[in-house]
Amino acid sequence: MEELRYESGIAGQPLHARLWRRASASQLLVLMPAAVSRESPNRHPAFARWRWADRFPDTHIVAFADPSMGLSEELRGAWFLHPEVDVLDGIARQVRAIAQTLGARSVLIYGSSLGGFGALATAALVPSAKALVEVPQLDFAHWHPGAVADVERHVLGMPLEEHRARQPHQVSVRSRFERAGRIPPYVIVTNVREDGFDEQIAFQRWVVDSQLERGNDLGGHELRVIDDVVGHRALGPVPASALILEQLRAIAD
Repeated sequence: MEELRYESGIAGQPLHARLWRRASASQLLVLMPAAVSRESPNRHPAFARWRWADRFPDTHIVAFADPSMGLSEELRGAWFLHPEVDVLDGIARQVRAIAQTLGARSVLIYGSSLGGFGALATAALVPSAKALVEVPQLDFAHWHPGAVADVERHVLGMPLEEHRARQPHQVSVRSRFERAGRIPPYVIVTNVREDGFDEQIAFQRWVVDSQLERGNDLGGHELRVIDDVVGHRALGPVPASALILEQLRAIAD
């Protein structure tokens, strides 16, 4: 395992990553960060689901932490936002470089909730990638007011809508796709009681009707409605790992 640090563009806050190279692997699994508890002793850098790495012995794995989380101990999540830096563009740049260095021919980017928001956006910037996401936010402005207020106060220093007027692609997955000029392949896993379910349905309809370029040959655009969990919850380690393995097989050479 390697602990990596990249320049993030945010003063004093590197982009932290954790990489596990696997012999003879031809795929790269990217694990995006998740929200953390304010009481967590390991708030930043935190690598969501890194304990799952042993479940994927034939795949290179890299996990990222959100550098904006280093701006305040009050944050539970920063949604990759910053008033001056495009954090997700920086993560995508490193994903492309790591995949090239490792010779990975396909990339699966996984995340849930805010990590799903980041995974979808990052996949749009990595030509060889597919996103697998659970219960993602699709527009941060529509998320819980308390989370928005924390990011406004501790990260942006301005109202979110003021930031959106300047950098809409940082706030909305749709705007990110439009800026990238393409819709990457993805699977969105959700349920009818999920907080953002109606928005996810509307997003899927927009994707179906959109004239944007359709990503690559790693799959289509699936909204998978399940009943294994109810509400804003991701699957547990066993079913989520099975889902990741399913998608790794689907995009294998």
